[in-house]
Amino acid sequence: MANESRKRLWPDEDEWLDFFREHLCGHPELAEHVARIWFALIEHHDQGPEGVRNARFIISQALRLTYPFTRSYRLAYRHYLLSLSGLVKPEDEPAHLLKASIARMRASIAESRQRRKQPEVSSD
Repeated sequence: MANESRKRLWPDEDEWLDFFREHLCGHPELAEHVARIWFALIEHHDQGPEGVRNARFIISQALRLTYPFTRSYRLAYRHYLLSLSGLVKPEDEPAHLLKASIARMRASIAESRQRRKQPEVSSD
């Protein structure tokens, strides 16, 4: 059972290897640094609930600090600058668009969770 659930983990080994080959190949110092990060996360995880909370904090921090390097950030920033110019229609203001999108996603997540809670009905 545990083996089966590991097969469904993402990213899987092939995806990790593709990423590492693309970004770490030829950069052994960077690979060493990344390996130390993974090791530190494992060490935190092994320290019980407090260590798990620390690992979660570290990963959340890394996610937050990664955002400025993404396409989403660049697009959001450009949109924000256009908004500051006063040229954006009210319905296209970043806050309006994002609030609506977040509301749709929360509704979709709630619906998905509700479906998972309902027992499957056999069609026999």
